[in-house]
Amino acid sequence: MNDLRHLERRAAGQATRPAASPAAGTSVPSRAPRIRPLRVALVVEAAGGGVAVHLADLIDGLSKTGDVELHLIVPRGPRFDGTILDARVLALCASVHHVPMHRAVGWRDAWAVAHVYRCLLRIRPDIVHSHSSKAGAVARLCIGPWRHVYTPHAIYTLNPTLSGLQRRVYGTIEALLGHFRSHRIVAVSRDEARHLHDALGIPAHRVATISNGVAASATLPRRTARQALGLPDDAIVVGFVGRLSHQKGVDRLVRIARGVYRQCGLDVRLVAIGPGDFAAAAGPEADDVPPNLHVVGPVDRASRYFSAFDLFALPSRYEGFPYVCLEAMAAQVPIVASRVAGVTELVEGHAIGEVVPNDDDTTQFARTVVALARDAARRDAMRDHCAATLAQFSAATMVRHTHDLYRALVQGHPA
Repeated sequence: MNDLRHLERRAAGQATRPAASPAAGTSVPSRAPRIRPLRVALVVEAAGGGVAVHLADLIDGLSKTGDVELHLIVPRGPRFDGTILDARVLALCASVHHVPMHRAVGWRDAWAVAHVYRCLLRIRPDIVHSHSSKAGAVARLCIGPWRHVYTPHAIYTLNPTLSGLQRRVYGTIEALLGHFRSHRIVAVSRDEARHLHDALGIPAHRVATISNGVAASATLPRRTARQALGLPDDAIVVGFVGRLSHQKGVDRLVRIARGVYRQCGLDVRLVAIGPGDFAAAAGPEADDVPPNLHVVGPVDRASRYFSAFDLFALPSRYEGFPYVCLEAMAAQVPIVASRVAGVTELVEGHAIGEVVPNDDDTTQFARTVVALARDAARRDAMRDHCAATLAQFSAATMVRHTHDLYRALVQGHPA
């Protein structure tokens, strides 16, 4: 049995009582028929990190429209981050279903399809919106009268480390599901949209580009944030926030820190915040961590700590549109990033940082960090550009475009 929690909402003080009869001879004004809310099932397997932030913002915003009924299907176990998708967010959903879904591909995926299908038959949604690759495959195998929307959040074939065979296998799966089991695929950046069309052959009319957006969030006072992270007040601090994994370039981060240390000593510190196994993610580099790199690990509401940073580092191997860069921009922290999907249009396009080659040779990355660490005037100019850019990448804009897409699909109009 899947773990189902129904969250009933009743207006405060609203008691049921018989309606008063109209006085004799008076006409009763006709009422417009009540429009049923749009019923949307959100399905996610990787319910953590940027995907969880995206979902939380989407649930927050869609619940305020007044015409959307949300149902959430999430994985059991550690892939569900209850610090982001917390009780407040879940309470905005009409129902929440915890089902067995696993990241690795295997026979258990058939079990996941059965559980998700059972939930969808109970919910009877108008729209099934799946998020990330595994949930996208599982949900789109559930055939029904609903419309399928899929947001990959960095489609897996963007991964430059895939072998030729892996790229063909995953590319074929995404192409088949994209052609035959998707009413719309949402790319979170223009780079991802181009990849879907050019590399996977998804028809352009099936792809909608809706950039990620960020909600304003309060940061801690700078000194408080640094004290909490164990950082000195007088150093230049370069922050990394994200899952400690190979994809996020943790091994690269160690090499970057090493290069910076050779030129700046302890005047420039790097700090890594996020869940995961640092040693496994860094690989052999973990045996030689320089003294200017401080690994904090997971913290609650990591975006509060961006006030501690003078620069933000994104050494990822692939992304769709990195949420964490939006959070850095919102906190007015200049960014140094590897050239991954979404970064060019955000960082270069709005002059809020520097983009370097997406390369395991981190020499250029380290040099760029050092140059910006030594140039306060350039950092100040980038901070000004961050403030000017924020309105273009708001969560409200993302929610509005998603809502418009749902309505267009249900009404049969092109979106």
